[in-house]
Amino acid sequence: MFELQKLSFSYPGRKPLFDQLSLSLPEQENILLQGENGCGKSTLLKLITGKLQPLSGAIKRPEAYFYLPQEVETRILGINLSQDLQLWEMAGLDLAALKRHPLVANFPAEYWDLPLRELSQGSKQAYLLSIAFCHSQHYLLLDEPYPALDKERRQILTQELSKRQGLLVVSHFKPELNFDKILILQQGKLQ
Repeated sequence: MFELQKLSFSYPGRKPLFDQLSLSLPEQENILLQGENGCGKSTLLKLITGKLQPLSGAIKRPEAYFYLPQEVETRILGINLSQDLQLWEMAGLDLAALKRHPLVANFPAEYWDLPLRELSQGSKQAYLLSIAFCHSQHYLLLDEPYPALDKERRQILTQELSKRQGLLVVSHFKPELNFDKILILQQGKLQ
C-alpha cells in the first residue's frame, strides 16, 4: 500500500503545491485522479514514486509497482523497440506474452526495428502499456495513458484496466470503468 503522510512540496521559488497532504492507496483499489491542467497530478505521481522528494512528510511504498509517466520516451531505453525489449528480457519479462498483448499484437513486424523517432506517440504508449500489463503482480501508476491512443486502443486499454486490481490512473478522460474512488485534486487538496 502507498501511504502519504503530511506531504508538503513546492518547486523552487514557487508557492507550495501541497501542504500537509495525506493519502492512502490500498493495493486492491482502483483509483482515478483528476484535476485541471497544472494542478499537480503528475507532480504527485512523481512524489509517490520517489522521482521527486517532498519538503516534508513521509511516503511508504510497496515493493512492486510500475510507473508510466506522460513522457513515454523516458521509459524506452533502446534506439528501437527490439533493443528495449532485450533489456526487458534480461529483467525477466516474457517477450512472447508481451508481443501477444492486445495493445501491440497488430504491430507490423517492422515496427519493432524502426527508430523510435519514426513511431507515433500512440505506438510508443501502447508498447509501454503492454509492458505495464505484463507486470501482473505490480500496482500500476499511469499518468495520462489515454490521449496518444487511437479509439481502438483506448477501448483495449479500458478493457485491460477493468481486469486489474490495484491501480492509480491520472486522466482528464474518464474511462468507462468502475473505480473504487475518484479523487479530484484542486488547490493542493484531494476531494
